Amino acid sequence: MSDLWVPITAMLSISIVIIVGLALSAHHKKHLQLTLQKHMENGGTLTSELLGQLGTSPSSRHGDRRKGLVLVSAGLACLVAGWSVGDLDVGVMFGVFPVFIGVAFLISAYLTNDE
Repeated sequence: MSDLWVPITAMLSISIVIIVGLALSAHHKKHLQLTLQKHMENGGTLTSELLGQLGTSPSSRHGDRRKGLVLVSAGLACLVAGWSVGDLDVGVMFGVFPVFIGVAFLISAYLTNDE
């Protein structure tokens, strides 16, 4: 069996997880918009309390920090996995992108003043 199947399988798995996450997020947002539209058609008003109950608050410092830590740890796991199988180049290839995105989320969490 070819050595290329490991990175191909890893990329396909990551892609499937991302696509499913995006699809579920879009589905949730669509239903949220329909709920808000029905509320407005029935004469309701939009208040910050209502939006908070529906979960439409903007991304918080805590959420950015959590996303950043997850992405940094996933990138470091790729680096360690590449090192442990003796092919550090593959680990760096898959790990460097999530590490940098995670660091960007951590910087965003540090710069956000919402608490």
